[in-house]
Amino acid sequence: MKKYKIGDFVFGIQMENDLEVPENFKQFEIDSEEPVQVEYRLKIVDKLPKLRGDCVSKRQDLVVCKEEGLESRRMNFVGMAEAYGVYQEVSQNQVFSYLRADFLKMLKADTVFLSLFALEKRMLKHEAMILHCSVLKIKDGVLLLSGPSGIGKSTHADLWVKHRGARVINGDRTLIQKIDGTWMSRGWPICGSSEICHNEEYPMKAVIFMGQASENRGSRLPYFGAVKELISQITANGWDQKFVEKIWTMVEDFAAEIPVYGYSCNMEEAAVDELEKLLSEIWSEKEL
Repeated sequence: MKKYKIGDFVFGIQMENDLEVPENFKQFEIDSEEPVQVEYRLKIVDKLPKLRGDCVSKRQDLVVCKEEGLESRRMNFVGMAEAYGVYQEVSQNQVFSYLRADFLKMLKADTVFLSLFALEKRMLKHEAMILHCSVLKIKDGVLLLSGPSGIGKSTHADLWVKHRGARVINGDRTLIQKIDGTWMSRGWPICGSSEICHNEEYPMKAVIFMGQASENRGSRLPYFGAVKELISQITANGWDQKFVEKIWTMVEDFAAEIPVYGYSCNMEEAAVDELEKLLSEIWSEKEL
């Protein structure tokens, strides 16, 4: 069994020796005496097992069932009738994960591999949540550039890299957690098409919700506007009321302490200049 650590969650995965985990996931492997909190057993099968319990959620790509407090999931690709995997909780600290042999070549895909372990559930138990964003390191902290896919997060991050010497830590996701009173951006093993993924953590300075426009303009969002935007890009299990309630509480706490901005821009160097001006209220000129 190999041992991994994401955020504060330490877990083990048992699987056949010749199976390869995604490259990004390897960064989170540890060799320490820290006790495993949950043990996963990954099995490659010709036929997936049936889900247990009553159905609590059904989407094109995901079916969720519950029985006596334990959860089972069946995962599909959108547009395909056949499922590729099943996640099945045997107890609170033991999970069986099944992948159909027909889809074995997809195991190296970050999103497919992580879907077999439902890690967002475990993150929440450690007061951590996953935000869809590009993570941009500037000096001693990071900006989180968020918004819907295709809005220009990565393109704008590249402008900062080119014109300000900034560094992209992750091109698609980050784990957010409050540690000793400071909100931190921590490593997450999914990076989307950017292929940029570093298992590093830094204090967060601000979240920028991106938009597209011919002229560069932005403003700090009011509290409730910030909460609404954040919720739209946080990974949440909508079928689980307790999960949703806890996410809301964490997001409200986050929005009360971390500045959140709306920023519409073009993709020229001037867009960086204008955002620098907007952020001057929280970052001094020396820090930018």
